[in-house]
Amino acid sequence: MFRKYFLLFVILFAMVFCAEAASGTIPPEQLLRNISGELQYSESWFAREKHQLLIFAVKSGLIIFFEVLILTFFHNVKKHFIRKNSRWKFQISYALLPPLSVASGAVCTFFYGQSLLKTLPETVYKLILQGFYSFLTICVTWGILRIITVADQKLRRFAEQNDHNLDNLTVGMLCSTLKIAVILTAFLFIGQNIYDLNITALLASAGVIGLALALAAKDTVSNFFGTMVIIADSPFRIGDQIDTGKVKGIVHSVGIRSSRIITEDESICSVPNSELTSSALSRVSSKGTLKKTMTIALNYNTGSQKMLEAMKILHEIADDFHGTDAPGKKPHIFFESFGEFSLNITLIIYLKTSLFSEEESLLNELNLTILDRFNAAGLDFAFPTRTVFLQKNR
Repeated sequence: MFRKYFLLFVILFAMVFCAEAASGTIPPEQLLRNISGELQYSESWFAREKHQLLIFAVKSGLIIFFEVLILTFFHNVKKHFIRKNSRWKFQISYALLPPLSVASGAVCTFFYGQSLLKTLPETVYKLILQGFYSFLTICVTWGILRIITVADQKLRRFAEQNDHNLDNLTVGMLCSTLKIAVILTAFLFIGQNIYDLNITALLASAGVIGLALALAAKDTVSNFFGTMVIIADSPFRIGDQIDTGKVKGIVHSVGIRSSRIITEDESICSVPNSELTSSALSRVSSKGTLKKTMTIALNYNTGSQKMLEAMKILHEIADDFHGTDAPGKKPHIFFESFGEFSLNITLIIYLKTSLFSEEESLLNELNLTILDRFNAAGLDFAFPTRTVFLQKNR
C-alpha cells in the first residue's frame, strides 16, 4: 500500500519539477539535486508517518462510506420526493445534494489531515492544496450544471404549451450553451487563479488552433451555423412533421451538426443542418398531429346527390375523429377532379398522434369505417376501366 502512495508522490514531484524546468527558472543540475533530495525526504516521511497515514486512510474511508449511504438513501426516495414536491425549491435542493455531499466530504477529509499534510515538502503540499481548490471548483460547477438541468426540464414542460413561441429546440440549445459557458468559466478560473497559468497566451493559442480547425472542418462549421439559423428562424419545432423533398417524417432532435428525422417506416434519418437551411422545406403538420391526404374515387355512375351524400358521410366520420379538432386543423373534404375513370374526392385529415405506429392503427380504423359506410349507402368505388367503341365500315 505504501509503495503505491510513494509512487504517486514521485509522479507529483516529477510533474512539479518538470513544469519548473520547462519554464526555465531552475537549471537542470539544480533540478536533479532537488529531485534527489525530495525523494529521500519522501521516503523518510513515509517511514515516519505510516501509522498516521493509516489512521487518516481509515477515517477518510468512513467519511466516504457515510456519503455513499446518504446519496443511496436519497436516490431511493427520489421518485416519491420529486413527485410529491414538484416545486422549484425541492427539485433544486435534490439537484444540489450530490455536489454538496461530495464537497463537504472533501472539506472534512482535507482539514482533518491538515496537520499531516503540512509535514510534506512544500512543493507537494502546494500541489495538493491546488488540487483541493480545483476539486471544490469542480463541485461548484457540478452543482450549477445540475441546476441548469432542472431549469431545462421546467422550460421544456413550459415549451409544450401552444400559446407562446418558446419550443424545445430553443430551450435545449440555450441550456447547452449555458452549460458550455459554465464549464469554460470553471476551466479558466482554475487555470488562472489556482495554477497561475497565462490565460491570455492560452486563449491566443486556442484562437489559432480554432481557426485551423474551422478551415479543416468547414462542412461542420456550416452545419453549426445552419443550427443557429434553425433556432433563429424556427422553420419547424421538435415533433413537427416536415418534408425536405428527399426525406419526410417527424423531427426527433436537432444537434450541432445534423437533425434526426423519423420517417414513416420508423427509420431514423440524419440530415445535415446546412441542407435544411439551404433548400426548400415544407412543414406538413405541427407537433401532436400527423397530416394525411387521401383520395377516394367513385365511379362515373355516381350522381351529384350521391357525391354530396358521400362527402356528408366523410364529414360524419372524419370530424372530431378520436378527439376534438383543434382550430385550423379540421378535416377538408371536397370534390377534387374528374379522373380518367373516376370522380375523385379529397380528404385531408390531421390525425391526433405523433407516432407512426399509432397512425397505422388510426388509418386502419378510418378506412374500415369509410368502407362500411359507403357500402351501406350504395356508393361504388371506381377501379381502372376502359371502354372501347367498335365501328363497322360500310
